[in-house]
Amino acid sequence: MTANSSIRILSPETANRIAAGEVVERPASVLKELLENSLDAGAGRIAVTVEGAGSRLIRVADNGRGMDREDISMCILRHATSKIREAADLERVASLGFRGEALPSIAAVSRLTIRSRPAAAEIGFQIQAEGGPQGDAEEAGCPPGTVVEVKDLFFNLPARRKFLKSPATESARLAECCLRLALSRPEVGFLYQSGKQKLYQLPADSDLRARTGALLGRETLEHMVEVDEFRDPLAIRGLAALPSLHRSDAGQVFVFVNGRFVRDKVLLHAISQAYEELLPANRRPVAVLHLTMDPSLLDVNVHPAKTEVRFRDSGSVHQALKSGLRAALGQRGAGQYHAPSSSTGEDCDPASLPMVSEAPAGYNFRRAYDNMALPDREKEENRRLSSDFDSSSPSPAQARHLWPLAGEEFSGPPAALKLNPMFRPVAQAQALAQLLGLYILAETPEGLLIIDQHAAYERLNYEELRLAWRDGVSLSQALLTAQPLDLTFQEMAAVENGREAWQRLGLELSIFGPRSIAVQALPPAWAGHNPEPLLRALLAEMKTLPPDSPEFIEKSLRSLACQRSVRKGQRLDLRAMQDLLTRLFRLSPPLTCPHGRPVAAFVSGEDLWRIFQRG
Repeated sequence: MTANSSIRILSPETANRIAAGEVVERPASVLKELLENSLDAGAGRIAVTVEGAGSRLIRVADNGRGMDREDISMCILRHATSKIREAADLERVASLGFRGEALPSIAAVSRLTIRSRPAAAEIGFQIQAEGGPQGDAEEAGCPPGTVVEVKDLFFNLPARRKFLKSPATESARLAECCLRLALSRPEVGFLYQSGKQKLYQLPADSDLRARTGALLGRETLEHMVEVDEFRDPLAIRGLAALPSLHRSDAGQVFVFVNGRFVRDKVLLHAISQAYEELLPANRRPVAVLHLTMDPSLLDVNVHPAKTEVRFRDSGSVHQALKSGLRAALGQRGAGQYHAPSSSTGEDCDPASLPMVSEAPAGYNFRRAYDNMALPDREKEENRRLSSDFDSSSPSPAQARHLWPLAGEEFSGPPAALKLNPMFRPVAQAQALAQLLGLYILAETPEGLLIIDQHAAYERLNYEELRLAWRDGVSLSQALLTAQPLDLTFQEMAAVENGREAWQRLGLELSIFGPRSIAVQALPPAWAGHNPEPLLRALLAEMKTLPPDSPEFIEKSLRSLACQRSVRKGQRLDLRAMQDLLTRLFRLSPPLTCPHGRPVAAFVSGEDLWRIFQRG
């Protein structure tokens, strides 16, 4: 420390603004904190009104216990809370809020008004704050419960307002926040209104099935089974989708621990493992799961946003959730579905599901999922194969070469086959056959060529789409009858943000309601196929990108090119294979798919001579 340096205690206003940076990231952060306060107050009905995607107004009104003059005066002061009294209470937190940071942080960056009245009181009280506490509580007429109004969010932090996403994206996050809290408490009635449009009007209902159907759709609910299992230390209740229903991301996996919505890697990985071999590769289930456990076995005081938790024994929690969910799928789903296997595409009978094995002693689940994208069976298989080849003992494939067949003389293993990725075109290539429903074998004057048919078509489709985009040509095929689809609010935001760009790419969508669209035209390669899974995959991939960015266009082109390409198991005749080769080798090098993977691999004639020991 230099001689002329000085240390000062920050003013309460500055400290609150710093705290707001962690607690109040966007309008949805404000709504989450206010809804959690209402639920902690025992509200049976909650009404939410937002305007201007939450930047202009967020109002939450409830019929909870309410606050008297003293409580309403203190609630906007830092670290003022009725949820805990001492540090030991953190060991058994049962409420959603407890830190005493939310309301002071919100007050520091908005114009805040709180009106509240206990049910037994004849009159209520009101307090206001603008960029921080101002004045004392005053008497005000209001019904029993509490009404919180947050106006002009970030009015005193214009730089923060600039970092907000588009109104459609912020509105989707607000609706998603309300959806999560509504799924956490089906016994509480919710009204959610954006502007003049009522998006949710949910009566109080103790039935989770009814609440899930209202929020995720009746069609989704038809593919879900009930989960009611106990695996020490967890009680697991809720709904889980059969393998016939899946999504491209984990956006519809809702996990609540003791009533709190969490995004925890241990739990998400356990759910993924429960669906292992039941879903196609890179697909995610749909689930609404309520987990109950002793509060002393987890730490909820991890982050101000309170969506993260730490378990005292993450391994036992992982195994309990995995085995309990797998058991529920096997018992309640038997005979009700036939899900495509991730590897073969054949039907999977739930009665034949493999038994869930116990985790090995000392297995560190946190290390396991930190080192991989979850779930990623291909990387796991690659690591296993790599460990096989790195081992000092021979692999089964190597061991076969260590012993001669009957009548042969042993001369040691032949030279290894060299398979090299090839990124340049070839002058001549004659298609010979298709291998494993995925690879095309072709003969060239120099040796054997192996082409990944999906990657090859993907590159050709990408080039066609890219040129059409550059020239302003729309590649689309109108449907005879528009196909309606119900989407999530985040998917709807992606539709609204990118509708103009996707129309140029051949995908025409019309909006009919807050969560409903109609597909009117498709890219030609989608013709004859159900557009729902293709569209959902595209929306899941694009919902985080601004629609006017080069990244949005490039990723859209890649995604469309991938989805319209032939898949593993799709048989091609020799004429189609030869046509693919002819078109492929007209392209300029390097020959890769749009994602950078090699399209072709090459085995030279010399390598073939060595492998067969021809001198």
